[in-house]
Amino acid sequence: MRYFGGKARIGKAIAEVINTLEGIYWEPFCGMFSVGKYVKHRRVATDLQPDLILLLTAVRDGGWFPPNIVTEDEYNQLKTADPSPLRAFAGFGCSNSGKFFGGYAREKSGRNFAKNAVNSLAKLRPMIQGVEFRCNDYNSNIPADIVYCDPPYDGTCGFTVGKFSSMDFWLWVTNRSRNSIVLVSEYTAPIGFSAIWQKEVSTDMNSAEGKLQRVEKLYVHDCHLSSFDF
Repeated sequence: MRYFGGKARIGKAIAEVINTLEGIYWEPFCGMFSVGKYVKHRRVATDLQPDLILLLTAVRDGGWFPPNIVTEDEYNQLKTADPSPLRAFAGFGCSNSGKFFGGYAREKSGRNFAKNAVNSLAKLRPMIQGVEFRCNDYNSNIPADIVYCDPPYDGTCGFTVGKFSSMDFWLWVTNRSRNSIVLVSEYTAPIGFSAIWQKEVSTDMNSAEGKLQRVEKLYVHDCHLSSFDF
């Protein structure tokens, strides 16, 4: 399903790196779980966005079925509604570039964004069975051996649920790296971290020449470099 800043294009490749490790896996900024759905370990996924966690839990458990059509009036009404799977479905899946209520998505071709999201969630459901979803901040310090973080990138759009401090985040990653292997998706990282994987991708942002190209990198604290002898 559409999700601004998600890892749909490269999630499987990042998971291949993670699957070389052993232990319990935790994803603190799970979004639409584009990486974690390919991870083979026991999985815990958290996000501070309550609608998102409600949606993922409902998809995992079944019994809730998203609509094939969301009208613009329904979309606008859901903006101010209480958190729910439907609100997440409309807010992300039916919005421009998957940005939470970033404007009702439409194309001249008449593309049905809601139907596309329904199909995407149907494919996701068998891949998230057994995943424990929680609505938590990243500094909840959930026990795990492997931690994969896809935070709001420094200098880009942040959370829909408040401001995000990259400085505080990297301090937390440094401390957490004492007990876990923490992998971080970013374009840059502080001193003491090295990129163990990278790939050029098109972003959701436009320029005069078309979609902007950026190099996505996967960083790990230097104390864990020996775990990645590729």
